Amino acid sequence: MRRCCACGREGERESFLRFVELEGKPVFDPYRKLPGRGFNVCPTRECLKKFLKKHFKGKVEPERLYSEVLEALKKQFLNTLSLCHRTGITVIGQDNVKGFRKRKGVLILCKDLSPKTKERLKNCEELVVEDVFTMEEVGSSLKKNSLAGVVFVEMVGLGRKLYEVGRKLNSLRFQKVQVSD
Repeated sequence: MRRCCACGREGERESFLRFVELEGKPVFDPYRKLPGRGFNVCPTRECLKKFLKKHFKGKVEPERLYSEVLEALKKQFLNTLSLCHRTGITVIGQDNVKGFRKRKGVLILCKDLSPKTKERLKNCEELVVEDVFTMEEVGSSLKKNSLAGVVFVEMVGLGRKLYEVGRKLNSLRFQKVQVSD
């Protein structure tokens, strides 16, 4: 069990963002490999702001750190998606995904899809990562020369890692911001 250094919430280590201090500033460690004392932070804007205020007051702008973390998570998500595809646990395309509706996993719906298509494909059993990537970004991560607008990844093996990264990504993107200082 780990504890968020901003709000004190306890949870598994995979549920937190990890930062290490380098030259007096926080550095996001998405793969949990950097040496040094780690700071675990909930994947929310509010906890990021509290973390910076508590440990790095005035050294880093919260919105800048938020943007860096979001971009790093997107990159990690696409890298993990690429690995998932190589292991054969991805299903690509609207028609193919419909047959996997009863399975648990991650459903990726690209920005370029119509709202009607997105609603038709959603299922409560899945983590839905929606409107984060374009069809071109997803297609290139799958090593295809074409576009991929809908991808389903089963929650087995690397699919579990993709699920954790997608959950953090969604948590950061959809958390409501409270303006208070």
